[in-house]
Amino acid sequence: MKRFEKIIVVGVLLLSVIATGIMTLSKTEDQKKNLVIIVNNKVEKEITLNKLNESKTYEFNFGENIGYIEVNNGRVRMVEMEKKICPKSICSDTGWIEAAYQSIVCLPNQIIVRIERAKDDDGIL
Repeated sequence: MKRFEKIIVVGVLLLSVIATGIMTLSKTEDQKKNLVIIVNNKVEKEITLNKLNESKTYEFNFGENIGYIEVNNGRVRMVEMEKKICPKSICSDTGWIEAAYQSIVCLPNQIIVRIERAKDDDGIL
């Protein structure tokens, strides 16, 4: 390897270590998060997530049907629906989500389940 190539490799490695460090430091376990259930582009339900070790199931309405969301230890998943309501079950196959950038989408029923960082009292994320 030439000197220039070594400098590039070291630079890329250094940038990746810095990026990983920033991500680790910015991720705090005490961040407050909300679960938001959106049906047909309208917020159907908003639930504050906590880190308790309890499991709870919430129901929400969409059209003439009822869907269920399971919350456990700050994680969320969609409970499987009947095949006639959601034929491919992609939403329930998504599994557990727990980070603010993750979401569960059910296209046939226009349902979006996502986790958002809760706003502080100041209105700042």
